[in-house]
Amino acid sequence: MQTAQKVSLWRNRDFLLLMSGQTISSVGSGISDIAAPLLILYLTHSPVQTGLAYALETLPFLLLSLLAGALVDRWDRKRVMIVCDIARALNLVTLFLAFFTGHLTLAQIYLNAFIEGVFTVFFSSAETAVISQVVTRPQLAAGYATDQVLANSASLIGPALGGLLYGLAQALPFVVDAASYVASFVALACMKQPFQQVRTEARRRLLSEIGAGVSYLWRSPVFRFMAFYGAVLLGVLS
Repeated sequence: MQTAQKVSLWRNRDFLLLMSGQTISSVGSGISDIAAPLLILYLTHSPVQTGLAYALETLPFLLLSLLAGALVDRWDRKRVMIVCDIARALNLVTLFLAFFTGHLTLAQIYLNAFIEGVFTVFFSSAETAVISQVVTRPQLAAGYATDQVLANSASLIGPALGGLLYGLAQALPFVVDAASYVASFVALACMKQPFQQVRTEARRRLLSEIGAGVSYLWRSPVFRFMAFYGAVLLGVLS
């Protein structure tokens, strides 16, 4: 972690790499988020099946968030994030190849959506924790605020670009999204600071750690509100 507390957040190399990689990746995700339903509507002419794809991408957040949060504290976070980026890029490549070879099916789109959701859950859990490792404690609030501002900006830019790219070529948005994951992977690989502190205390059982996390969340009114608000917002957006 940076030792000089007065160093500007925007001179923090690893923070800039993390934010730039995640902003590009978030824009790419926004591009796919608007292109995927357009593609499903083109193939099926069914809004219901389009909604099912969104539900399958959201389902891992509901099922795996607690588990992912506990596991990324045990695993090497940098490796987890890089694996997630590679997996999500390859996931989109299979969609792109199936489309161009004429073998794309609705079942594959559903599977791709679910796989995307699974790896995004683990990546997001790790990325949230990594911010605290690459900025100083006085910069922590500004670091998280910057992350949210950039993520929200990307959520506005991505869909607009997605519609434009889909108009040029139906598969182009997914190629761009895959490339955005590659950009995120490169940014992560270039970061030098450790993504987590060395744990010295005895490790508890996984279920005990999850239970402790839930208990802490429930006792904290602020975090409890944020958790419920995030769950409602996720449901509305999906």
